[in-house]
Amino acid sequence: MIKIKKLSIPILVGFAIGVFIIQPLGITIFNYGNQANEINWLQYLKSNLVEILNINGNQIVENILFGLLGASVALIFYLGKMEKNIDNK
Repeated sequence: MIKIKKLSIPILVGFAIGVFIIQPLGITIFNYGNQANEINWLQYLKSNLVEILNINGNQIVENILFGLLGASVALIFYLGKMEKNIDNK
């Protein structure tokens, strides 16, 4: 059985990646595609990063969902790597 301590680090790292990397990139690409390229893509990215740091009811839900997405991806990657190491022994 896998210990919770071993799983907590990939989950926390994945949560942070989901909130601070996946969420701004996803929202930036969505906004850039829908706004007919009115402003530069990097300006959308900067505004979305600032939006993530603002805490309101809707943003908390989005942060949790994108964090869970990142944690899920990190956990799948970690467990797959762990299984591969077990098979090679």
